[in-house]
Amino acid sequence: MRNTLICTVGTSLFNNLKYAEDSIKQLFESKNWNQLALSLLEHKNSDRICGAEINSITSICDKNLLAARIRLIFLVSDTDDGKTTGTLLKLYYDNKKSNPLPFEKVEVRILKGLRDDDVKAFKQQGLKNLVREISNEVRKFSPEAIAINATGGYKAQISFAGMIGQALEIPVYYLFEKFSEVIELPPQPIALDLAFWLNNYLFFENLESEKVIEKSEIEENLTSNYLDSLIDEEVDGERTLVSLSAMGVLFNERCRLQFAKQENSILSLIPQDDTEAQGKPINLRQDHGIDILQAFAKKICRSPYVKKIINSLPFNSRSTNPIRRTTNDGIVEFVLTWTDKGLGLCIQTTGRNKAETNTIALHLQKEFAETN
Repeated sequence: MRNTLICTVGTSLFNNLKYAEDSIKQLFESKNWNQLALSLLEHKNSDRICGAEINSITSICDKNLLAARIRLIFLVSDTDDGKTTGTLLKLYYDNKKSNPLPFEKVEVRILKGLRDDDVKAFKQQGLKNLVREISNEVRKFSPEAIAINATGGYKAQISFAGMIGQALEIPVYYLFEKFSEVIELPPQPIALDLAFWLNNYLFFENLESEKVIEKSEIEENLTSNYLDSLIDEEVDGERTLVSLSAMGVLFNERCRLQFAKQENSILSLIPQDDTEAQGKPINLRQDHGIDILQAFAKKICRSPYVKKIINSLPFNSRSTNPIRRTTNDGIVEFVLTWTDKGLGLCIQTTGRNKAETNTIALHLQKEFAETN
């Protein structure tokens, strides 16, 4: 059920208020936002004075494009005007007595780096944070619960919101200035190579979690031209730093979504080990935590994709991703991130190449890590 509307926010409302009738203009100039919100509520929500965001939300609701009005999320720019516009919009929609289209919960989120006076921040932070905010909602509530209203904001932001919607399978709506109702933006081509992502899963995951990595540490991963649009490089003194571009963040999120849908089909192509769990070899060093590792090893050996436990790993107390390393010949280094010392196992799986091994690793993480 579609019940969440995510809105990009511009400053058209502010521009309207600057040149409004004297009573409203005075409230704007005195920064009396509470009273200004009340004054706007006295107008029809389709009136131009209310601005593009309110006008487009009205059209979306009038066309019954939402099954319910549960959550309204405003994504505002990292500027004073952007933040204040968000404050005013929240006051407007929080007034459930006077607003004819109330939502149960209204939030304002600042997209750090999304500002028009810093090109570097806009590219390396702002657009990435736009992807992350929407992707986080998709992970929590599913694409079927969300719609995007991309009417407000910078042109690049609006265009990218369209790509996000296409990649994550969310409808994106836009209200052109001279139109009386919103239209759904047409799909834009998004390249998707799930096999490439599976072969390079840890590369993407490390960049996503670390944000910036020295190029020398990941040189072996940068051999494909496919990566050119997915990463950004920046020279910092004698170091070259690599991070995911905004398109890279979107590509990673898109592939996660598609993998979740296709996981069972992909796993069905990978051979299984039909040895009973109790018959699979378990070899562990006599280290601290062996009792915990022994119990977990017996548990994970129930998986038909696990052949044996080769050994225990050195402690990885700072690891946040259970998948530490994978190899082309089916080895998965698995860290029990919920243990203080970061206990871990070296597991021989049935994977015959990197893509199969990473598929198994993701499956093991889902089945045996997230439930602990």
